[in-house]
Amino acid sequence: MKKSISILLIMSLLLSFAFVGCKKNDGKQHSEATAESAEGLENADTEIDFVDVEVTDADGKTVTDKSGEPVTEEVAVVITKDKNGKTVAKVLDKNGNIKKDKNGKEVTVKYNRTTTTKKKKSTTKATTTKKTTSTTVKTTGGEGTTAKEPTTKKGTAVPSTSTSGKAVSFNTNDQQIVKNILEVPYLYQSSYENAQGVPVNIATHAAIWMAEKDGLQPSTFASGTIVLGLFKYFGQTVVNFKSDCNSKGGNDNIQYNSANGTFEVSQFEGKAQTVKITKIEDLGNNYFKVYADATSAGKYHKVVAILQKNKLDIDLGFSLKAVKWME
Repeated sequence: MKKSISILLIMSLLLSFAFVGCKKNDGKQHSEATAESAEGLENADTEIDFVDVEVTDADGKTVTDKSGEPVTEEVAVVITKDKNGKTVAKVLDKNGNIKKDKNGKEVTVKYNRTTTTKKKKSTTKATTTKKTTSTTVKTTGGEGTTAKEPTTKKGTAVPSTSTSGKAVSFNTNDQQIVKNILEVPYLYQSSYENAQGVPVNIATHAAIWMAEKDGLQPSTFASGTIVLGLFKYFGQTVVNFKSDCNSKGGNDNIQYNSANGTFEVSQFEGKAQTVKITKIEDLGNNYFKVYADATSAGKYHKVVAILQKNKLDIDLGFSLKAVKWME
């Protein structure tokens, strides 16, 4: 079954509009919203989905496997309506921007919500590039890699934190990425299972961390910048984040301004908890369970987390699907 996700991605109405909201940081003034929001997304609830498309080469020809079957990959699309009210699926790149072809035209694919769950392969064509990112894992039988692309089998639920799998070990780079994800300042303030949704109080810290990771500076941002960053970190929408950020977030370092639809990050956050990975298990379908010891995490001394290969942010590597902090 296709996994549909409702997500609020709001772009600034006019890129030239100067948003008011100045803050000092190391003596610098920031008076305009950073135009880093997802491109072309409207002021509405925007649905994100993942669909299979045929991989094409530089000449636009479909790539086939040894059996002559079209090679497909899963891509993210944003579901919108055209001026005639027809559903349109626009392909997103790994940064969440709508992909354009060499002529500057938005890349779209066919989308039928009532039939995609029954299809094993899509017959839709879209110009795209085959990704080759992988995660090196070592098992008792030797070294191997996960699937070359962060795809997910249809109809598979996210494992819970109580699920167990086959012990593996990540390479040094991936271990550091996972460590960084679990060391987002004050992430230990809440635990959650994927079906419960992401708690707002830890989402505020993840949002600030993602902005810092992307090389931004404390400033006022178009809301799409923050919401998209959260989507990439958690791999799902933080429901009602804008409306709950100020009242339930409990974090003065980030505030939402409903008057002009912007977030203001006044300062980045210093390191809080430290984790030491003790074990990693492969749960299949690009899901992994990470066990770690924790220090400076309040009353908690251990944590387990469910992570998945990231679809929209390959550089981040993984998205955090569930986490449980334990004394």
